[in-house]
Amino acid sequence: MKRVIFLLALLLSSFFYAQENDEYVSTISKEDSLVIASYRIKLAQNINPYPDSAFYYSRRIKALTVQRMYGIGIADADYLIGQCHKRVQQNDSAIYYFKEALTLSRAIDHRIGMARAYNSLCRTYYLMGEMEASIDACEKAIESTYSFDDPNNLVFADSHIALSTAYSRQNKLQEAIRMLLVVDSVHKAEPLRPDVIAASYQNLGSIYLDIENYDASEDYYIKANDEFKKIPGDVSYYLNTTHINLGRVYFYKNDLEKADSLLTLSYNFFSSIQDERNIAEISTYLGQVKVKNNQLLEGEAYFKEGLSIHKKYQRNYEASLNALELAKLSIKKEEPDIAIAYLQEAESLNTDSQNSLVTQETNSLLAKSYALKGDFKEAFSYSEKATHIKDSLQKIQSAEKIKEIEAIYQTKSRDREIELLTSQNELVREQKKNQKNILLGILILTGLIGLFFFFQYRNRQKINQKLKEVDKAKSTFFANISHEFRTPLTLIKGPLEDQLATDSLSRSQRKNLLYAQRNTKRLEYLVEQLLALSKLESGNFKLQVQPGNLSRFIASQAEAFSFSSQEKQIDYTIHLKDKDTKEWFDRDAMEKILFNLIGNAVKFTPEHGTIELVGERDGTDYQFIVINSGAYLNPVERQNIFTRFYQTGAQNVGTGIGLALTKELVELHKGSINVESEKEGNTSFTVRIPITEEDFDASEILSASLQEDESPATSFSEENTESTIITTEEDAPVLLIIDDNAAIRDYITSIFETEYKIHTAEDGKEGLEKALESIPDIIISDVMMPYEDGFSLTKKLKDNELTSHIPVALLTAKTEDKDKLQGIHTGADAYITKPFGSQFLKATINNLLENRRKIQQRFSQEVVLLPKDIAISSADEKFLERLQKVIDEHLVEPNFSADSFSIEMGVSRMQLHRKLKAITGQTASEFLRSQRLKFAASLLKKNKAPISEIGYMAGFNDPSYFAKCFKQEFGCTPTEYNS
Repeated sequence: MKRVIFLLALLLSSFFYAQENDEYVSTISKEDSLVIASYRIKLAQNINPYPDSAFYYSRRIKALTVQRMYGIGIADADYLIGQCHKRVQQNDSAIYYFKEALTLSRAIDHRIGMARAYNSLCRTYYLMGEMEASIDACEKAIESTYSFDDPNNLVFADSHIALSTAYSRQNKLQEAIRMLLVVDSVHKAEPLRPDVIAASYQNLGSIYLDIENYDASEDYYIKANDEFKKIPGDVSYYLNTTHINLGRVYFYKNDLEKADSLLTLSYNFFSSIQDERNIAEISTYLGQVKVKNNQLLEGEAYFKEGLSIHKKYQRNYEASLNALELAKLSIKKEEPDIAIAYLQEAESLNTDSQNSLVTQETNSLLAKSYALKGDFKEAFSYSEKATHIKDSLQKIQSAEKIKEIEAIYQTKSRDREIELLTSQNELVREQKKNQKNILLGILILTGLIGLFFFFQYRNRQKINQKLKEVDKAKSTFFANISHEFRTPLTLIKGPLEDQLATDSLSRSQRKNLLYAQRNTKRLEYLVEQLLALSKLESGNFKLQVQPGNLSRFIASQAEAFSFSSQEKQIDYTIHLKDKDTKEWFDRDAMEKILFNLIGNAVKFTPEHGTIELVGERDGTDYQFIVINSGAYLNPVERQNIFTRFYQTGAQNVGTGIGLALTKELVELHKGSINVESEKEGNTSFTVRIPITEEDFDASEILSASLQEDESPATSFSEENTESTIITTEEDAPVLLIIDDNAAIRDYITSIFETEYKIHTAEDGKEGLEKALESIPDIIISDVMMPYEDGFSLTKKLKDNELTSHIPVALLTAKTEDKDKLQGIHTGADAYITKPFGSQFLKATINNLLENRRKIQQRFSQEVVLLPKDIAISSADEKFLERLQKVIDEHLVEPNFSADSFSIEMGVSRMQLHRKLKAITGQTASEFLRSQRLKFAASLLKKNKAPISEIGYMAGFNDPSYFAKCFKQEFGCTPTEYNS
């Protein structure tokens, strides 16, 4: 609609503009047109390889058009001169000429000239790091395209590509990808010029590169080059711009040889045409490749070259990236002062663009630098800043969010955009046809507007009808699925209660059954919430108020959370002014409101925190407040907290319907609910509802025969299920359980605590630390965890020499084959889907340990370790090769002890002990003695020396001790063995 009105205004305004700019001519001779066209062709051919020649032809065009007073030609000449200055990185001059082109185009109503000038200003501003100015110019370029017939939507599409680049440099990937999807829609409606759609593919490749989807990035870059190859003539310049980005992709995919080859090829090409902007960019990436290949001096030279060129042309954003790379290199070389100097420079360079990723990495590297200097106070301060920025970025965007935007756009917005563009072109053509007769044009446009509104009205009616049908189907689905859940829940709940009623249960059995009962109640409550939501949406949830003492009712409901508060050692207090009054309220609705608010408070209050429930009657209303500590909600979260399915963070588990249901129930009860949160204090939910009979209609009051009597508050108690820790044998296997759910950790502990030494961890990061510290015999880990998921944890464990031998069993709710394959590919030894039985879990763990024992027996029989004879990990193989090398060098030294052994291996004695015990079944001392005896036995077989000397040759100082140990190992003396 805005476009139609804008077009109508332009039609009217153009009628009165005919004689305001008579100093310029609107046409030139055919001969002059051909000369200008030939100059433009030569300029296009030379601007990339020979910019000086391009300058010559652009100025020839300017001279001819000024001589002929050809306004459109002068504006286009200024635009072309600006492009030449931009090519040689003279950005200030480029800006000047683009503004000159814009001013003249606006004066003579040359609308395509205005759009091109705005487009070029956008592209130049983002090269200079002035992102806000760039975005503003791009938006004006796009707006300008609505007022003229844009051939093949060229300027419209290219301006969206430029705007996408500006958003990308601000790390606003959601907005960037929206712009590129618009270009994709335009291309499908009417194919764009190859170089334009190729630029779009390049930008998409860069976005996927930023979110580390390297395969998708590579595909888009290859698509870009395929489009470039369709352009007639020499396309080396364009192909090499793509090669730069492909080099980055291969660098991140660790194909350093291919990355080095492509980047060097592009570097040489742009050096040959003296394109310093691209030279500087490639220098950064080549430096990264060289550093990764441990060619530090070459890498540093490339980084310094890139920094110098970027600073020379005031490309501050790119210069800040080079400064970061030089800082990383200085940290690697243990030169913290130099690193800090580069980081301060990066911080200064990032002032204009304010790129959040650059800021986050700068703070992270400053923390490392100060830690390297020993200034841990400063290091901690910068580390906190970096973590805060990283957390903010994770909340704002993720790869999953971008994929979601793409899916939504493709399903809902693409057809509308195509329809809008088609309508735009039709309207512009209609404008051209009716310029000779303004009145007729107005009548036609009025008719089109009428038709537009008519079809909009018809479409809106259809959409509203569809939405009603979807809402009805959704409500029916919720109701049906909620009722379907009731049967299996009953079948679970009944047997559990029967079992708990018996007296023959052990403490461990009762504890496990109580866990099951508690989670069954939780599932039942979630089903109730779904049913309540479906009733609210369908309008079947009706108030049924009845008289009662609301303070006593709230107290009785709130008491149910005493036990869960005690478990977390929360200070839980209830302050309700109990007056002998009668209030009218719906008990079912109030119960759901209270359970959601207090349940959330218990869930999000940290251990040793506080929860306070305060309430009293206030005239004809009743107000109560639930206050809890330690859970700050920022303004955005407070605004969305009552929205269905909204979650404050990816790591906060839950359905996201509890508070939405609460708000709808409060409003159904004719009340209000508000939330307040202090940054360093408490979060409070305030509910205020009317409680007099006059506040409700007769249909909302429960009949007198159904009204319940007041029931006293009952205390909620639960049997103490804490079990005594069972002491295991000293040589019992060590089991590490890693899961972010405390109930799951406790349940698995109860299965294995009589046979294993148990260690637990709350997430993958803590689990990795504990695995390296204790070297367990086996690990059970969940897949979905904060900080470090199970797949990533398993890969790190299997890549580390100290932990590579440890069997890992992954627990997960993901049952698809691709998820199982991912688990196996990361090195997991078993993949167990939830729910699982205790016997199955025990059998799986015992089988993994039995397989490990067979490997121990195999290795314990070898004099020379032969890892390639047995299926083990590459990290284990490297460890054993290093172990064999140390044994070969030091075995015969009498003073080579277990302590010396651990020093030579570069690990602690405990870690070596646990590692050798896991692989060979022997301690470090036992392993050394066994290897010496096996070596002595091999010498005896070969008759290499007298028996009296063989003990010394094998590293034994005392012949009698050697004979004693030999007999213990082989069951006979050396003399008997030799015979």
